[in-house]
Amino acid sequence: MEDQLAEAMRRTAGTIEPRVTELVTGGIARGRRRRLRNRVGAASAVAAVTAAAVAAGVLTIGAADGTGTSQPPAVRLVSATEVLGRAAQAMEVRPESRPRPDQWLYVKTLEVGVAAEHGMHPTAGENWTRFDGAREAGIYNGKLVIERKAGAASAEARLASLPADPQALRAKIYKEVDASARRDWQYPDRDGEAFDTIAQLLWSNPVGIPPKTQAAFYRVLATIPGVGIDKNVKDGASRPAIAVTHGYGEQFLLDPATYQVVAQRTVFNGHNAPISKATGTDPRYEVPVGTVTYSLTRLTAKVVDKPGQR
Repeated sequence: MEDQLAEAMRRTAGTIEPRVTELVTGGIARGRRRRLRNRVGAASAVAAVTAAAVAAGVLTIGAADGTGTSQPPAVRLVSATEVLGRAAQAMEVRPESRPRPDQWLYVKTLEVGVAAEHGMHPTAGENWTRFDGAREAGIYNGKLVIERKAGAASAEARLASLPADPQALRAKIYKEVDASARRDWQYPDRDGEAFDTIAQLLWSNPVGIPPKTQAAFYRVLATIPGVGIDKNVKDGASRPAIAVTHGYGEQFLLDPATYQVVAQRTVFNGHNAPISKATGTDPRYEVPVGTVTYSLTRLTAKVVDKPGQR
């Protein structure tokens, strides 16, 4: 089963556009259209920083050691640990969903942002994915289009193979990160890449991850140095949300009631605008720091019996 997570990571990586550090191709900064698929991303000083972070509502778990070697954080902020702990507890008591292989996952999303395909005009999208991975469907030019997927494998089987023990799961994720080519990483460091792997798996699989494994994912997130929490944000549909991030402007948003991942977005931090060799900084990113430049929000996720069913 050693290749199961690697396969899930490769499939997940294929579902999103590269991050802003990879958006320069031939002197043109591309938009960040993302398609949803069910595939398988000194004590006093510490006290002062903690107080400031709590006051701001932004909490950070641990810190990178600067050596590129991950170590479980020696100091964790209680409020941030509490958020991810509650998320894990919420996952553990969820009833397990076991759709039939011939059933479909229906997802409706809302995309918006200066870097989105349609810019600041909110655009809804719909997608159906069969649980055996053999087919996908979407609405194109007002028509339902079904695609067959060659060499498809069951996402449920891949996810079920992952360990539910947090330590074992963490070791497996980091092992696969280290085994992957660095040029394929979405983040510049292994902690960020491990964070992204977990976040993308949670995002891409709103149905199908066993509850104990889903809880373990949140517990592993709490051990990754540099993970941050912002409890005062809203998703693309203006719903309250909790942002989970590992810097670089990338955020995954949790529903504060269910702790499910409901959105992913990019926030301009003053340094993460794509730069073209020909024209310089993409003019779409001439916005104030803190502006959401790309947002993809999941409005609906449900199991249906056929494509086109809502």
